[in-house]
This record gives sequence, C-alpha cells and structure tokens, in this order.
Amino acid sequence: MTRPADQDETSHDGPIDSLTDPATLHERADVPVTSHTVEHEGLDHCSTDIAGRIAVGVTDADDQLLLLCNDELGIALLPHGTVDGGEDWAAVARREIEGQTGIEIVLDDVKHVREIDHVLEGESDPHASNDGIVFGGSPTGGEIQECKRSAEAGSDGWRAGWFDGLPAGIEQPKGGPGKDLELFR
Repeated sequence: MTRPADQDETSHDGPIDSLTDPATLHERADVPVTSHTVEHEGLDHCSTDIAGRIAVGVTDADDQLLLLCNDELGIALLPHGTVDGGEDWAAVARREIEGQTGIEIVLDDVKHVREIDHVLEGESDPHASNDGIVFGGSPTGGEIQECKRSAEAGSDGWRAGWFDGLPAGIEQPKGGPGKDLELFR
C-alpha cells in the first residue's frame, strides 16, 4: 500500500493505492489470515502458476453490495480476478472490478487473506503456494456495463448488480467464494 515514508505496507491508514507484497499482510493484527492446503492428483492443476487471486466486496452509499450473479448456476460471487507474478494486487483489483462491471472503485481495506499451499496426494510439502486477498471497496464512478445488466446481454451468463441480499433463486456458493461473500453479509 502506498504510505508516507515513515510507514510501510503493514500499516493501514486510508485507501489502499498499492500492494506489491501480500506477505506484508500476514503479520497485521487487523487482517484475518487463514491457511489452507489443497491436495491435487497431479502437477497439472489451476492456481499454481499465478501469484494469487483477489476479490472485492464493493459497497455503495445505500449499503448495497456489488455482485456477479449466474442465474443458470444459481450462485452469486464478489467481483474477482487473478494476479500474475510481479503485478500490483491493488491495481489488479481496481482493473478487474471495472473491467467486469464498469464500476470504478477505491480500495478501503483488506478483509481477509487466505494462504494456500498446493500439495500432491500423499505428500506434505507444498509444491506451490499463493494468496487470496479479499478487499473492501467503495464505488467512485462508472455504471454497470450494458452487457452486464442481464445474463442475456453478455456472452458469459453472468450479470452484475447492486443488491441488499442475495437475489431470489441465487445461493451463496460453497468454499472460498462463499466465505468471501459472508464477509459482507
């Protein structure tokens, strides 16, 4: 996070402009950090060739949450994205949320960090590790893109919207994406 010269990334005062090293969050008292181990059958699986993933709970002035909903699957997710090695996590978060929804945001805080170790079946030492970071954010501009206002408008079956709770027929997904959503409900 960009801070005055006498502060570092482990401090939190105001909006998050930059986050280049998620390890700085692991020791912060104000950020919950959990560790998870994911077992895989072989080396060919997703998530080990990336630095990690971000998700952002964007809450507007009316306390509504920006969600991506898939009516066919019956689930809602926070807007999210993948961070490649060397990328600024905060910049990726802002870019992905605007790209997925059309909403420009400011990152207010870090809600949760998930450390993930990837192991092969029968082994205990991880062959890869990465982080998942959930940010809290606020809208600063933009509007939901026309192609995201309904599942039929776009090509991917997802629609974006501002919600007080989960829409009718939509459930919280299982696993990490569902736990991320709980942070804002």
